Amino acid sequence: MSRIALEDTRHELIKAHIIDPEHSPLPEELQELLNRIVSVSKVLDKNPVMRNAVAIHQVKYPEISKSTAYSDVRMAIRLFNTIHSFDFDFYQTWLINDIVVNIQKCRATGSEKDRRIIAMEHANLLKAIGEKPENLPDPLRNEKHQFYVLIQNNNQQIKVELNNLKDLPTAALQELNRLIYGGNEITEGDAEQLMKT
Repeated sequence: MSRIALEDTRHELIKAHIIDPEHSPLPEELQELLNRIVSVSKVLDKNPVMRNAVAIHQVKYPEISKSTAYSDVRMAIRLFNTIHSFDFDFYQTWLINDIVVNIQKCRATGSEKDRRIIAMEHANLLKAIGEKPENLPDPLRNEKHQFYVLIQNNNQQIKVELNNLKDLPTAALQELNRLIYGGNEITEGDAEQLMKT
């Protein structure tokens, strides 16, 4: 007889286990798995990095292997969507498309009731998209301003324009590098010595 996976278990059984774990209708192996999944989902809420969540999960359940811990984390991500795994872009696109379809259907009928629904859907669409910003970002902003790199050497600051820095000849860049890093460049002999050690 094959075991039923936790994802295939009826919602009512899982709900009954969560409400009253002492009288759980779930088989014992699914109870343990569900407890681990709920535990790691709480860990993911506080620490969404999978590797860190697995490490914390293995400390809490030392009897499980690393692959089981990763499997628990992946299942928790699938079963318990959190703010870290929720796809807001997909949701917003779906919402806008749904509103547009409702407007098109109401416009096709043309009744007074549907015109009121269209007005409400336009308000919902405005909420979903948001107001147009008064001042759009200027794409030529970088061309209007000058950006400088400040180089400090022996309590002396040198201001070099960023565009001029890339136009400097190679020898000047090497000299600048030598001044900044104090001339600590290694020679070929030093490199060979490092490789031997």
